[in-house]
Amino acid sequence: MQHEILNKCAVFAPDGEVKRAGWARKPVFQYNKEASKTNGKHGERDCYFVNNGEVSLYLSVENYGLEFSVHIAVADLKRGGVISDCIFKKWNIIKHELPYDSDNGEFLYSDKRLQLQLTHTPTGRILKGDFIDFANSINLYFNLALKNILGDTLHVLAPFERNRKFFYLKSFAPKFVASGIIRVGGMEYSLNENTSRAYFDSTRFSKPFRHKYFRLSADYPVDGRRVSLCLASRIGDNRYGNENCFFTDGALHKLAGVVMKGNKRLDRPFFFTTTDKLLDVTFKPFTVGGASMAAAMLNTTVIFGRLYGEIRHKDIPTPLIVDNMQAHLIFSEL
Repeated sequence: MQHEILNKCAVFAPDGEVKRAGWARKPVFQYNKEASKTNGKHGERDCYFVNNGEVSLYLSVENYGLEFSVHIAVADLKRGGVISDCIFKKWNIIKHELPYDSDNGEFLYSDKRLQLQLTHTPTGRILKGDFIDFANSINLYFNLALKNILGDTLHVLAPFERNRKFFYLKSFAPKFVASGIIRVGGMEYSLNENTSRAYFDSTRFSKPFRHKYFRLSADYPVDGRRVSLCLASRIGDNRYGNENCFFTDGALHKLAGVVMKGNKRLDRPFFFTTTDKLLDVTFKPFTVGGASMAAAMLNTTVIFGRLYGEIRHKDIPTPLIVDNMQAHLIFSEL
């Protein structure tokens, strides 16, 4: 049974075990990495996705032990095509700490190819990047302001069954509008708050072994409402809450466990249902020249496509029909 947590609580008890497992609609989990007592590698991943119907920007910054990486993909959704690149440091002795406070903090990274700045403010986020020789041939520049709007956010804390000192802490916030500019090669895209949306996806974890992980996400207007979707595979003990949910105009609706069916071909459809049968959607990848619009970056693959199907829920009076809704499917290892 999923357990909603309403009041703020520390992630860890004094012995280092997860204190209260469950999910919340606001940032109630107070995370202090120094209070963790696991011997495994600690991981951090902050992911942004910005979309205006014409262009999508995927940006992920990840720490795992001494490994550090930045993954960036830009998809042209009208003309077709996706360009991607990444920075990877395997033995990174300089720690690049990611800010956890949603209202305060800054991340800066600089090397010969990439200048990256991510800033948290009380009113939103600022994303700036200048990537020289992006995808080995062109330059990428973006300067985006993400403004907070009212609405719920999803927060999930899951321990591991055999050792509750290992943990998985997840936040999903589809509550931003975006403005600014993206330049890639000879293309320039202007984004404004009326038509551009953004979400923030953050994970902090320490696990006894690596996991194969998928996440289907969408954040797009449906019948005049902003609809956001997050469906993901299981990490940790999800008896008290999982990260499966959807939002309508900022209101969060929880979903049961998700089942995905598909095959190894990335250009073919993937089918998603929940264990209670209230959700039934199909993800169809965009294709260009018979190949899927996908970005492969180290241990992460992002596929761009569309969603079709139906979502039913006790909180909404009529089924939510999704038809031709822009979405993306992420496969990764963390």
